[in-house]
Amino acid sequence: MQKPRTEPRNPSADPVYLTAAAICSLISTLPSGTAYCIGIFLVVLMTGRLAQHKGSLARAVLPFVFRLKWGWHRVERALERGKLSLDSLIDRAYEWCLQNLEVETVRLGQMQREVMAVDTSTIARLRSKEGNSALLGKGYSHSSGRAVRANIVCALVSVVGIRGVRVGLLRRARFALSSDKAVEMVFKDVAKMEGNCLIVVDAGIATKEQFAAATEYKALLGRLRINCKLRCAPRPPNGLPGRPPIHGPVLHPGRGEVEKEACEEMNVAGKKGEIRVRRWKDLHYEGREKTKLDVIRIDNPAYKKPLIVGTTARELKLEELYLAYPHRWPVETLFYVGEETTATEKPRAWSEQAVERRIGMGLMSGSLLKAIAASGEPLAMGPWDSKPQPTAGRLANHLDIHAAELLALALKGVESRNYRKNPKDTQSKDLQRKKVA
Repeated sequence: MQKPRTEPRNPSADPVYLTAAAICSLISTLPSGTAYCIGIFLVVLMTGRLAQHKGSLARAVLPFVFRLKWGWHRVERALERGKLSLDSLIDRAYEWCLQNLEVETVRLGQMQREVMAVDTSTIARLRSKEGNSALLGKGYSHSSGRAVRANIVCALVSVVGIRGVRVGLLRRARFALSSDKAVEMVFKDVAKMEGNCLIVVDAGIATKEQFAAATEYKALLGRLRINCKLRCAPRPPNGLPGRPPIHGPVLHPGRGEVEKEACEEMNVAGKKGEIRVRRWKDLHYEGREKTKLDVIRIDNPAYKKPLIVGTTARELKLEELYLAYPHRWPVETLFYVGEETTATEKPRAWSEQAVERRIGMGLMSGSLLKAIAASGEPLAMGPWDSKPQPTAGRLANHLDIHAAELLALALKGVESRNYRKNPKDTQSKDLQRKKVA
């Protein structure tokens, strides 16, 4: 009788093996004590156990560190004081995905611009008071409907395709007291990156200043306000004396009747009717004459209001511009995965370094979950799941079922650091309750 197989026939394609390999690559360069604790924390994030325990790290890691003395304290201290760089972890996760998964980078135009997306999120800290938690700014909470104290994070992702699924791989996560400062920090990081790129943003980030700061190689594409007012190109000089004009006629691309006819136009078949796409060239804001923009308007019968998009990448064709703005969605779904699976919305951390690492590693883990899920077969959460999809939540549920196997594979070759008792310690001699202390 043939013995049953204890390993899958293709271990490299199994999601448990892939996730364990990703965790091993992330902790391989860390010190031994820090690597063990960070490995346990990543397992807790990617299995969804931290979200199940509402962000309580002590309860989430207890089954994995029960045999260790002060086990969950070690994990907490590794996040607060451990020798690790969040940017280097994010870079290693991005490189691992490029090397081990079927990743196709989304590029547009003749210049082969790499598509990146930027967005911000407000993580409300309703019970935190001034001085009680680090990096507390003021943001708007949609759940409570008011301005609250919050940790504000800005994320930068590279948009890639994995087996036909669009995924955003995290590249940077920056924290600040306001959204404007966090976005400014991310754009400074983008300027240091090599290659041509197209940064896709929402209306709150697509400001006049950001369009003016865009370069030929770091172009910007973003949604404009429905009531935006632009200027057309001035008329050519007619030979008469006097100063040549710098502004053309006013254009409101969001109105029902636009003042000027479009330079290009096409119709696309949609689910609820024909979609009309129009383009105006060589526009600019008043006071920003040197920053030339191309604007497209998308009239979709499925929506009441049209979509207005402006860009400095004017070499892109109308078909490419029409498909460019939806590439912003992976950065939004990354925050949803972080909220539901990796507990980024419940960071029980108070020091600056702990807040950055909890939220940043939560977003990084969510990005890895989406990438690994897209590269494998759809996983069903139970017999009731009639239409399984390659989603991060289903993968986290599958990893939670095989958590013991995942932990053994992820921490293979990494041992916990042993701490010996100091017999010359004078602080513990006069304690009334030594066991409690």
